[in-house]
Amino acid sequence: MLVSILRSFLLFVSIVVVLVAARGLASEESPLPEFGRGTVLVWKIEGTEYENSFVARLASFHPERFFEWENEGAQGTVRIEERALTDARNYVTTSLFSTGKEKKTRNETTLWLSKRVFTELKEKKKIKWNLNGVSTKLELIEEGSVSVEINRKAADLPAIHAVDDRNNKWSFLNDPENPLMLRYEFRNYSQSLASITTGSPDSLRWIKR
Repeated sequence: MLVSILRSFLLFVSIVVVLVAARGLASEESPLPEFGRGTVLVWKIEGTEYENSFVARLASFHPERFFEWENEGAQGTVRIEERALTDARNYVTTSLFSTGKEKKTRNETTLWLSKRVFTELKEKKKIKWNLNGVSTKLELIEEGSVSVEINRKAADLPAIHAVDDRNNKWSFLNDPENPLMLRYEFRNYSQSLASITTGSPDSLRWIKR
């Protein structure tokens, strides 16, 4: 009788542990769906006297990043090779966005940090990187979240917040496999990720292959 009660108790404890673990995993799941062909990213851009948007539509996310981009007056395509996404220490804000052209790079990134820079920033808290061709210090300030509309629903994405020695403020998705730029601020200028839409391969306008 005692053995039977003990077995029942141990079974109950095991079930409780499994349920608690499952709940914990569920709470840690990111609200961000998997990126792939047709993922559309829209940033809101604000300045002192203007407001517009910048759109990127992914044709490929892995192993290379290939996307078309568009703003109010121009459009083009950018191809970031796997090598850059993994190891590049160079980040550029505008030079890869050339109107009507495809720009390809193996040693710099834009819109995403490389995995190397992201990992070093998380581990060391303060690092050197090259911003638009100039060596710059980047310091991790805190971890938090950024609110973004994902497939038409508001969600809080895990983020890291950093500042560089030019007083630029940065927020990136807290994910080494997808360190997406969520927000960039400098003086009266800001670029904030407003929405993410996935699962729409027909959204591509110029990249058809």
